[in-house]
Amino acid sequence: MDFTEGKCLIQSLAKGLSILECFISDLDEYGITELSEKTSLPESTVQRIINTLEFKGYLFQNPLSKKYRLSLKLLNVCSKSKNMNLWIERSKKHMVLLNERCGETVNLAIRDDNNLVYLDKVDSKHLLRPNFVVGEHYPLYCTAIGRCLLSDFAEEKLKCLFPEGLQKMTPSTKDKLEDVIKDLAFIKEKGYTIDDEEFQLGLLCIGVPIKAFGGRVVAALSMSMPKVRVNKGGEKVLIAWTIEAAEEISKEYQQLFENSGRR
Repeated sequence: MDFTEGKCLIQSLAKGLSILECFISDLDEYGITELSEKTSLPESTVQRIINTLEFKGYLFQNPLSKKYRLSLKLLNVCSKSKNMNLWIERSKKHMVLLNERCGETVNLAIRDDNNLVYLDKVDSKHLLRPNFVVGEHYPLYCTAIGRCLLSDFAEEKLKCLFPEGLQKMTPSTKDKLEDVIKDLAFIKEKGYTIDDEEFQLGLLCIGVPIKAFGGRVVAALSMSMPKVRVNKGGEKVLIAWTIEAAEEISKEYQQLFENSGRR
């Protein structure tokens, strides 16, 4: 192969990978100028690549430092994630506690482009329960946990994420982007959302975002159950328990990543 003039290379992909390779560990944070110096690429080129990698979910910007770091999506594609794996291990104890309190399935997920992917779950012991698969992809817009992952997205970014519109999964699915945007505003205000048979008939889910770095959504937690098991007025307690668990998982993230980033 003739690589001397880049004839066998996709130059934009090669430049994008060179940016990712600058991150030696999942604790590293770099600004545009630093990445430009490390890769010998113009800052304007680096900025476009960063915008693309952030949109695809491989990087995110820390609002406190304005620098960029690897996202949780790298758990699926990269080996530079020892602290992320440790975070999942620590998160599991809070998921188990929530499962023991409510008796229902508890899920932990991140965004992967315009879908979500489950990192971990604790199944309900009931025979009648949801059957989500860790590592599989599910819709963002019509699930409680998915909308939590979108809750800090700007409207323009949402339009780019769903250029072909939203598919109706059940009669209750919100398939208009403006309705999803209203729900994202509710999440910002109340700290949770509910998917009432929007993704699957008979299924009710409570979702709560997991935040770090001054409010950035890094993951999300949900409690999923058959609607028939939700007692009238019982949602308030389940919501409070889910929020409490998500806050504890957020603290685990902060202890591993925020504190390390300030060293």
